[in-house]
Amino acid sequence: MSDTIEVQGKREKIEKYLKKGYSVKEERNGYWVLVKKAKVWVTLTNSFCSKTFSMKSDILDYYGKQKISANLVEKFQKDINDGKISFSMDKDGTSYKMK
Repeated sequence: MSDTIEVQGKREKIEKYLKKGYSVKEERNGYWVLVKKAKVWVTLTNSFCSKTFSMKSDILDYYGKQKISANLVEKFQKDINDGKISFSMDKDGTSYKMK
């Protein structure tokens, strides 16, 4: 899920977080709020290959939501396990469809 860090100090103090993928959400007089966006990676396998895809936006679209949450990811996993959601992937593993 997404991650938020609050840091007090000069910009040099946040450089290590910026290198780890965080971005500045807010800055006031040496008070920094840094965020790292959530990612949802799903690995699909067919008889030819296995590929990992970023599915955050597809999950949000499927459920009609604006933000990803742990509960939404759990619901997604449950719906897959219950057979409500299935996937097909092309032979080359370059694209997939979520049904």
